[in-house]
Amino acid sequence: MAFHSGYAGMMLEVDLTAGTVQKKPLDELFARRYIGGRGFTSRLQYDLVTPEVDPLSPENPLIIANGPLTGSRAPAGSRFVVGARSPLTGILGDANGGGHWGPELKRAGFDLIVFHGRADRPVYLWVKDGDAELRKASHLWGLDTLQTRDALIKELGGDEKIRVACIGQAGENLVKFSGFVVDVDHLAARTGVGAVIGSKNLKAIPVRGTQPVPLFDKKAFQEISGVLNKILLNDRMSGGELGTYGTTSLLTLHNTYGGLATRNWQTGVFEGADKIDGVAFKKSGYEEDPTACFSCPCRCDRYARVDEGEYAGTEVGGPEYYTVCSFGSKCGNDNLASILKANELCNLYGLDTASTGGIIGFLMEAWQRGAITAEDTDGLDFSWGNHQTIIEMIHRVAHRQGFGDRVAEGIRPLAAFIGKGAEDYAIHVKGMDAVTFDPRALRVYNFRYAVASRGADHLRISAHGAYGLETLPVEEAAAKMKFWQDIVGIPDLMGLCKFPYTFYSETADVTFRKVLEIVPELYGAATSFEITGEELMTASARVGTVERAINSRLGLTARDDVLPRRFLEEPLPEGPKKGQVMDILEPLKYHFYLAQGWDTKTGIPTRETLEILGLSDIADDLTARSII
Repeated sequence: MAFHSGYAGMMLEVDLTAGTVQKKPLDELFARRYIGGRGFTSRLQYDLVTPEVDPLSPENPLIIANGPLTGSRAPAGSRFVVGARSPLTGILGDANGGGHWGPELKRAGFDLIVFHGRADRPVYLWVKDGDAELRKASHLWGLDTLQTRDALIKELGGDEKIRVACIGQAGENLVKFSGFVVDVDHLAARTGVGAVIGSKNLKAIPVRGTQPVPLFDKKAFQEISGVLNKILLNDRMSGGELGTYGTTSLLTLHNTYGGLATRNWQTGVFEGADKIDGVAFKKSGYEEDPTACFSCPCRCDRYARVDEGEYAGTEVGGPEYYTVCSFGSKCGNDNLASILKANELCNLYGLDTASTGGIIGFLMEAWQRGAITAEDTDGLDFSWGNHQTIIEMIHRVAHRQGFGDRVAEGIRPLAAFIGKGAEDYAIHVKGMDAVTFDPRALRVYNFRYAVASRGADHLRISAHGAYGLETLPVEEAAAKMKFWQDIVGIPDLMGLCKFPYTFYSETADVTFRKVLEIVPELYGAATSFEITGEELMTASARVGTVERAINSRLGLTARDDVLPRRFLEEPLPEGPKKGQVMDILEPLKYHFYLAQGWDTKTGIPTRETLEILGLSDIADDLTARSII
């Protein structure tokens, strides 16, 4: 059933093996059940990816989805999601991107692109105003993301409004933590989606769209958006802190609390934090004017330029908090200019800054312990804070040169290769490294790393009153974590940035108003589909349960919802939470599963829960496979 309000109403199905592109109407019933964005990518992964599919094989589909509010001029309506089975973890994979590319795709007439197969030589997909075609891209292979963007804009007629999403050399070389880069400075970074794209010989997707996103009730939509803009700008967090410091303010917060990931999580306090935090960045002289993703009033993007010193010539859109943490505190590095250079290189090569910095920090601990030496690392010195090694290692990983080839496989196989007890301090869950806040310092909130569907993930759950959760009975705290998981999933479905809607709200009541009252009104005005906040919560829970079912079908159970030994057994050595360990993992798991409607022993969704959420077909599939 075709429709044309809020949604573009069309999708592209691309067979890279055959070299064909087919336009199809987006199914309305599918859209209403899964909303968009992560809802589309997760459900389609369940439908299209069987357990036998290798992540880097032609059989692993690549799915790119907008939300219904992407490109609609709803505040912060910039987001899109890339989904595929992850080559980094082997389980559900997706990455969320911003900037202007997703809105451009919507204005070009498409909500969704599904790629199948593998091209026999490099190609790109040119999308413009309702049409799409595959073109040869061998001349682009080997270029970085800036070179690719500039070459494509020139090749396609010089229109500077063309938006380009592409992979860099890291994706071409199948680095397991490479990402999908939008206009150079925005990455859909996590779970190695860039390697999936590279495995398909797909270099880029330039897009140009000139048609406005159709709205069911344009006047009402504009009025509601105006109300929401005022809320965002008047909120101390979304309108103040986020616009002033971007996400880098979190570094100071986490350091003060004693949970900032430092020297590969050996401690939670970094003595050099005040040299690399948001305040330091503003004072450094590196900051240019803040920028914004499409239709966002908060302007949280940083833009930096280094004019002097060892890293002169660096220009980068960034940094985000997790980038500063990954190349800064995790590596014992307080050289801000080097962090900006590392950020720039990752953007150009198409590397996830979180995983890249995290794995280098792990190698620095391996060096400290004598598990690796210069003989293993092609002569590189991995002493703490050695920013020259950080920069050189980024080059070598992206090109899979020497020891960089081993590192490019990800932290889990690298730790196994090093041996000598390295698995004990390879800080990951299910193969994806943890990014930010130490679970020993905030046990309930950072329990999220253990149960998130992508691996150690800080973006699937964000709770107001996170610090207060520590004081609650464990069953109540776990239920609140489930509640906030459903809240935080809603922006991912709608095509909205979750920072101004959920992470950066002054109070829980402000979040509830934005997400559970105003977002349903925006969705209704855009699409004509009436929905309540409670129904949106159910849709988010449905998607979360689909994701759990994907991983259950791949063999994951409660035994895989673990945290690294360091968090469970090694007390924090200093700071306000000195002596604390994560000692409530198992009771939290039990009560979290109970709140989700999952089997409390296995962590697998029950048939009853699947049927309540309208997922009887998945229940039948899991039953046939003897999983439930």
